[in-house]
Amino acid sequence: MSATLGWSEESPGASNLLTAAMLPTLLVALMLGAAWIINAHPQEPVWDQGALLESRLSGPVVPAPTTGFTSQLIVALAKMALPDAPTTLDTGVRLIAMVLYLGAAAWLASRLLERRASIAVLLLMVVTSQYPFMWLSSELFTGAMLMFAIAAWSSGAPLVVTGALLALFGLCKPDVILVALVLLAWWAARAPSRREAVTLTAAFGATLVALLLPGTLFGGLDYFNVYGGSGGRSFASFSQHYAALAARFQIGAVVPNPWSETSAYMARHFPGAEGLPDVLLDHFPRYVEFVALSCVRGLFRAGYVTNYAALVIPILVFAGYRARIAPSDRAKTLLLSFVGLLPFVLLSYPHVRYLARYYPIFVLLVLMALERLASSENPVARPALVVSAACLALSLVENSLRFAAGLARLPETTVYWFPD
Repeated sequence: MSATLGWSEESPGASNLLTAAMLPTLLVALMLGAAWIINAHPQEPVWDQGALLESRLSGPVVPAPTTGFTSQLIVALAKMALPDAPTTLDTGVRLIAMVLYLGAAAWLASRLLERRASIAVLLLMVVTSQYPFMWLSSELFTGAMLMFAIAAWSSGAPLVVTGALLALFGLCKPDVILVALVLLAWWAARAPSRREAVTLTAAFGATLVALLLPGTLFGGLDYFNVYGGSGGRSFASFSQHYAALAARFQIGAVVPNPWSETSAYMARHFPGAEGLPDVLLDHFPRYVEFVALSCVRGLFRAGYVTNYAALVIPILVFAGYRARIAPSDRAKTLLLSFVGLLPFVLLSYPHVRYLARYYPIFVLLVLMALERLASSENPVARPALVVSAACLALSLVENSLRFAAGLARLPETTVYWFPD
């Protein structure tokens, strides 16, 4: 039986009110501390965050699938209660994103982890990662909706609720519909009956239709391409990120800005390309070079985010193999969600902010594996647990040091506070 945020019947301290309240108290304390930091140090919304705050239920900037429907919908609803001043609105939206992100992580952990100590470690790792304070709220909304959907499935919530949450996640960002469809297929294939599989799929589809139909009726097919620009959003993202990678290898006193002068790089290396089909058909070798550079950049970014915790992966894989511990279906679900990394690699490169949606899931996978390994009697289990615990402790220390350094710089920051 999984641990809960309240108390578990299997716990020897189930009758002890203090023991039962430990995790909820920790979660609330972390949320209050994060809220105080966000509220005490308002930021100026920039770039994508500024565009997100323009969202309204009616008008020129309505929620649309190519611009992050669910994130825009949350902001549009929040604006009905929040002041419209940019900085105040930004603070309010970031508070909502933080609460949803930490709340979803706590709920998912309570469904998949057996020990309260493991849940506490996950919460501390997530908070000290600095992700709850991130300047771009849409990434936190995306991560939260992913965790809500998986938690609903894992807890046996009504299939209508699970399907609706999965659809909302699929509309958070244009690229995550791939993850939503993969999870839908995986869950439908493992449903106890065909009727339940159909119910889940119908709930997913009905939610998509209900959310997107109004915009389609008013805007037609153009509603699905409100991003604008020649070649669409995918080509724009690819172009900017290719330019950003190529700019690092330019020699000269003056190098074109890759983000504002993208065309200079594209005209040189992808002449005549006006969309992704042109890139793939006419310049495939150059595209392969881009993917290789994107993978390397992504590995460095993932290494920065996970730091010492990444060292646990080969240890757990080896120990699990020796102890004959196969991944559970719940662990496979978490692993399948990482298919969302493919668009990062193929169309851009993994920014630190992009990994926000996967960091809690990564830590959760590690803790789930450690809990299963702890119950094994294989001789390799104990040393693997000791080394893995040391790596996680070092990772938490590293996160805490970065967090403290960021707090020290925060009073001087006027735009945003987060590595990228």
